Amino acid sequence: RVATHCTQSIMASLTRTTVVVLLLTVSQVAGHASLLLPPTRNSIDVETEAWSDGKHPATGWIQPYTCSCTNGSSICNNGQSCFWFSQGCTIGCKACDGNGTRVPNFDHCPSESIKPTINDPKYRTVNQAAEAGSHADFTKFNPWRAPGRAPVFDPCGMAGGVDHQVFNAGAYNTTKFAKQGDLGSKVLPKRPMGIVWNRGSVVQTRWQSTAVHGGGYQFRLCPANETLTEECFQKMPLKFASPTKHKILFADEKDNTEINATVVPHSITGTGDWMINPLPYGTPECSGCCDKVMPAGEHCDYHCPGCGAPWYAADGACPTDCASYPGLPHGGADPKYLADQLPGKGQGSFAVEDDILIPSSIPAGEYVLGWRWDCEATSQIWSNCADITIV
Repeated sequence: RVATHCTQSIMASLTRTTVVVLLLTVSQVAGHASLLLPPTRNSIDVETEAWSDGKHPATGWIQPYTCSCTNGSSICNNGQSCFWFSQGCTIGCKACDGNGTRVPNFDHCPSESIKPTINDPKYRTVNQAAEAGSHADFTKFNPWRAPGRAPVFDPCGMAGGVDHQVFNAGAYNTTKFAKQGDLGSKVLPKRPMGIVWNRGSVVQTRWQSTAVHGGGYQFRLCPANETLTEECFQKMPLKFASPTKHKILFADEKDNTEINATVVPHSITGTGDWMINPLPYGTPECSGCCDKVMPAGEHCDYHCPGCGAPWYAADGACPTDCASYPGLPHGGADPKYLADQLPGKGQGSFAVEDDILIPSSIPAGEYVLGWRWDCEATSQIWSNCADITIV
C-alpha cells in the first residue's frame, strides 16, 4: 500500500499526549516512479558507493522504501530518483501545500481551484463509474483531472516530497548532493550522459514504477541555458511517436512485450498531449484507496517502524476503504476502462518504454528533458529532469 501525508493543521486537530510525527502516504503501494532513460539528474546518487551498481539501500526510517527497479537487461541505476515529487497539489492552485493525505474530495485551495478538463471515463484512471464532478467523483481536484494545471514545488521535484520525513516513503536520505526538502532545479548539478538526439527523429524514453496512482505523464523540454521553471517546460511539450503502444522491458529479453497505450490530446487538456499511465490503481473493490484521520485516543492499525508508539506516524493518514465515507464507492480502477495488461507482474520487475518525436523545427543545442507524472488517485506529481543534446 501507499501512504499519504498529514500536515500540521490536520494533526493539530487531534488531541494527543504522545508524540506524533507528520507523515506522508501515497495510495495503494508506496507510490513512486522515476525516469530511467535518459539518465536523470535526480539519479545522481548512483555516483555514491551506497547507490552504485544498481544498489538500492532503504530510504527513510518511518517506513523504509526503495526505488528498486528493472531497466530491461541493463543495471537499473536510478538511486533515489523516485523520491522527487510534489504533493498537496490541486488543479488551479497557486502552490502545493505539502499535504498528500488521500481524504476524498480534498480541495487544497477552494478559492482558486478549477473544474476538471478530463471527465470522460475513457481518460480517467480511477473510479470511472462515478459521475464526473459529483460527490462520488472524489478525485476531481487531483492533478490528472486537468493535466499540467496543478502547481509543483519544483519542475525537477522536491527531495522526499515535503521538507520533513513522513509516513510511507515520504523521505530522502541525505547525500553530498541533496537532502530532504531540497528543490531539484536548485541543487542537482548538470549531469550530461552523452545522450544526443537528432531533430526530426524518434527517440526512446523509459520509466519505472514502484507503485501506482493512476493519472498520466508528459515529456517536455526546456533550453539548458534558461532557468528551469514549470513555465519554461510547458512551452515545449513533446508528442508521442507511438501513441497506441508501450514496450514493456523485463530483465529477461524473451519476456519483453507490448501493451496498449492511450494519449489524451491537447484538444482536451489544453497543455499538450499526455499519456495515460497504463498501470491500474487498485480495483473497483479496493479496500484501501482512501485515508482517514484517526479520532483522538485511537491509532491506525498499520504496521511500520514509525507507526507505533511514541510516533504513531500513520494516524493522520490511515489507509481505509473509500466506501467508509458516506455516499462514496470503493474507488479503484475500473477494468472496463483501464484493464490490467500485465497481471501478476510486480511493479519493480519491468520498465515502460515510449517513443517520442523530436520536432524538426527545434533549434540545436543543450536541453533539459522534463518528465512529469500527474496522479489522479492522489494529489501528487512526480518530476525528473535529464540533460540531453539536440543536433
